[in-house]
Amino acid sequence: MTATHPPRPRLTLNVGITGHRGNAIDGDIVDDLGIRLDTVLGSLRNGVSAMSDDAPSYFSREAPLLRFHTALATGADQIAAKSARGLDYQVRAVLPFSEAEYTHDFASGEEHREFKRHVLAADEVFCLPGRRAHEDDAYVLVGKAIIAASDVLVAVWDGEEGRGRGGTAHVIELALLAYVPVIHIQVDRENSTIANARLLVGGDVIDPLVEPIDAPSDYLRLLQRTLAPHSEIEKEQMGEYLEEIERRTNWRIEYPAMLALLGVKRMPSRPWHQGRVVDGHESGNGKSGDLDTRNLDEAYDWANFLAIRYAQLFRSGHVTNYGLAALAVIVALTGLIMPTIKIYLVMVELSIIGLLFYNTHIGGQGEWHRKWLQYRHLAESLRPLAYLKRTGLAGPPVRADFTGPIGRHFESADWTRWYATAIWREMAAPVGTMTDVTIRQLADDVLEEQVRPQAAYHEVNASRMHKIDHKLHEVGNFLVGGVIAACTLYIFVYFFLHDWVKPLTAPFVFVTAGFPALSAAAFGLRGHGEHLVTASRSHNTVRALAANEARLAEIREIDDLTAELRNTAAIMLADLNEWSLAYRERTLQVPG
Repeated sequence: MTATHPPRPRLTLNVGITGHRGNAIDGDIVDDLGIRLDTVLGSLRNGVSAMSDDAPSYFSREAPLLRFHTALATGADQIAAKSARGLDYQVRAVLPFSEAEYTHDFASGEEHREFKRHVLAADEVFCLPGRRAHEDDAYVLVGKAIIAASDVLVAVWDGEEGRGRGGTAHVIELALLAYVPVIHIQVDRENSTIANARLLVGGDVIDPLVEPIDAPSDYLRLLQRTLAPHSEIEKEQMGEYLEEIERRTNWRIEYPAMLALLGVKRMPSRPWHQGRVVDGHESGNGKSGDLDTRNLDEAYDWANFLAIRYAQLFRSGHVTNYGLAALAVIVALTGLIMPTIKIYLVMVELSIIGLLFYNTHIGGQGEWHRKWLQYRHLAESLRPLAYLKRTGLAGPPVRADFTGPIGRHFESADWTRWYATAIWREMAAPVGTMTDVTIRQLADDVLEEQVRPQAAYHEVNASRMHKIDHKLHEVGNFLVGGVIAACTLYIFVYFFLHDWVKPLTAPFVFVTAGFPALSAAAFGLRGHGEHLVTASRSHNTVRALAANEARLAEIREIDDLTAELRNTAAIMLADLNEWSLAYRERTLQVPG
């Protein structure tokens, strides 16, 4: 890797097609339909080009990537595939069965030869494991795969209710449920005419929410709502992330030093040193199965690297603040024992307080807290994407912010969700033939590379959090015990050796006021860290992943596997989301 900053996602548009088969489209309108599809796909291409020119800050400088996903059925699918190839889209054929089996859907002769020509012309071919014994299920499956791959779905549809599972109306309904905008080219089969395209943005297939999509500005607006970040705060924070650099030295080592002093984790030989960005990835070969994951790997490596950096900055700043607050009290109390240097002690105390406020200021100005939470959330959001992508049926982690005229801008204000979706959109789609063997292999890969390592991590994390909490509790109790012992001893000596105890009053005050200050620092670190709560969440995650592992071990169908892999990702993100929520308001502050 030679990149000096986190990768900017490539502007990518994935378009899918669903529509009536050849026997449902009058031959008189085939040419007109081709022109309409040229217009729609050309307008989408032009809109992407306009976005590329106007939004270079959060996309890479590579030329936009256009992909077209089609089942290559007769009629609308094949007509649209021809249009897409003519407009420089990469065409990906998504077939419900193996190619050999799917040919039985086409009449012998010219129809069969035309299908073979389209398959050969496709840039990529992906065959789902459909079975003739469950034909309707296979057509539903291919519809789901088209939707999962698409940012926008083009539908050639007569507007009538569906005639069965897997048909055009059913696929449109599934798309609307998945928040995929649908460009509807309405075919009047009775009069052999085609109406102007319209945009379906929500509702259901019977009563959809409709917007016009006629002018170039309509297409550009659709693409901006679907592909681009929206709020200014999203753009600003993402811009800061994209300008981060690889700093491999971090002198804020207070947190690892505290763990070492508590006997929780050994101090590294060079605690100020952080490895390279590329060291963070588990496999590092740019592959997950047969899927090319280089863009995902680079994005994850950067997010993980930066999350580790800002976690240490924030945690160390937090430890320092409590330590400085306690030290300021100790220095002030030292004046009781050494009154001759009181003025110097006051100066030292003032310097410590100034350092405390300075540490808090630089932590706030550097936004260590926000960056730690967001970068960790981004890394963990990226972690499961390769396995979800390999199913061919899972959609992106967040469907842009697009659900209709109002949109979901406020719900998706966190830029990390947009960035993860943009990386997903750019990722290569699965190709080849999916079989029972590849389904089982994917499940086993997830178990071996995600579920079991994450369960092991959470077991270690739960143990470590318990130990940190216990050690801080012991330190706090020891200091409080010291105060109790000092007070008891002072009372005893006061009544029996009154004259002898008077000179010890200042040291006694030092101990009985200083120890509580140190104890408060220990208990403050314990309370702020919420280590037991974190340990509990990790225990819950381990249990959930164990149940998830048992289910994954038994799965044999791709639809079931896709649902369970979504559940796997949800389990891992549930802990993260609870952690983020708990820490959201725990910014670096001067201890009260």
